[in-house]
Amino acid sequence: MHKRREAQSSALSFMDCICCGFGAVLLLFILTAKAQITDSQEKAVQSVNAAETLEAAIRETKAKKLALTEEIEALDPQPDTKATSVAALAAEQERLAKAVEDQAKALAALENKTEPAEQPAALDRPSADKSYLSGLRLRAPRAVILLESSGSMLAEDAKTAVQIIQQGTGAKSKKWLRSKAAVRAVLAAIPKGTQVAIFAMAEETEALSGSTENPYIDPYDNKALLSFLDRLDQLEASGGADLSKGLQTVSQLKQRASSLLLIGDGLPTAPAPRSGNLTEADRVKLFNRAMANRLNYPFNAILFPFSGDPSAAGLFWQLSGRTKGITLIPDNDWPSL
Repeated sequence: MHKRREAQSSALSFMDCICCGFGAVLLLFILTAKAQITDSQEKAVQSVNAAETLEAAIRETKAKKLALTEEIEALDPQPDTKATSVAALAAEQERLAKAVEDQAKALAALENKTEPAEQPAALDRPSADKSYLSGLRLRAPRAVILLESSGSMLAEDAKTAVQIIQQGTGAKSKKWLRSKAAVRAVLAAIPKGTQVAIFAMAEETEALSGSTENPYIDPYDNKALLSFLDRLDQLEASGGADLSKGLQTVSQLKQRASSLLLIGDGLPTAPAPRSGNLTEADRVKLFNRAMANRLNYPFNAILFPFSGDPSAAGLFWQLSGRTKGITLIPDNDWPSL
C-alpha cells in the first residue's frame, strides 16, 4: 500500500490574514488618536506661551512708561533748551500708553479665545435624593411636573394654613419651601435628553416653564432653567387645587407627555361645593372626577403631609400602580433646604 501523502501548505492561513488586518487597523487607530492628542496639547502650549509673552510685554511697557513719567517730572520745564526734551518724552509716554492698551486688548482676546466653552446649567444633585427619586417613572422624551400651589401646601393642617395666609407669611412656610425644593431635586435627577414642562396647579393650571404654547424646556439649558427658577421663587400658594383641570391641561398639550409627576399633599379641593363645606367624601368625588381623564402614561406622585386626608395615600397608590408609576411619601428631612 502506498503511504498517504501528508498535506503541506506554505501559504498563510485565513485566520493569519484576519489577525494581521485587525492589527493594522488597531495600530492605525492608536496612531491617529495619539496625533489628535498631541495636536491639542501643542495648541494649548502655544496659547499659554502667547499669553505669557503678552503679559511680559505689558509689564515691560508699563515699566518704561513709569520711568519716562519719573524722568519728565525730574526735568525743569522752564528753560527753553529743555522744552524739546519734555515734548519728546511726553510723546513717547503717549505712545507707550497706547501700546499698553493694545497689548491688554490682545491679551483679553487671547483669554476669551482659549476659555473653555460654557457648560450647560445643571442643578446640584444631592446624594440623599437617590433613595427617593430612583423609582420615579419619569420617561423620556417629555415629562410633566404638576406642582400643587393651593393654600394647603403652606402647612400640615387647614387651620395653620389659614393663619399663614392671613398673616401673609406664606413665602417662609417650611412645607412650601420643601415643595419648591422637591421640584429642583427632581429636575436635577432627570437625565439629559428629556424635555420637561412644569405647571403650577391651583384652581387654575398655569405653565411655569417655557411658554403657554410650548411649556417644555431642556433642564440643562441655562437660559430656560434660570427663567423657570425665577418664576418658581415668585410663586405663591393659595386657593384650592383642581386636579381635573390639571390633568386636562396635560392631555391638551400639543406634544403628548410621556410621564407625569404630581407634587402635592393630598386629594383635590376644587371646585368647592356651593355650601362651602368640603368633606373628605367630597374630595374623593373630586379625585374620581379627575380620573375621567384617560392617563396613558405613568402617573407618579410625591405627597407631603396634610392631616384630615387619610384616604389620599391609598388612592394615589392605586392610581400610580395602575399606570406603572410610583407614589412617594418623603421623610420630614427631605429635601434639605
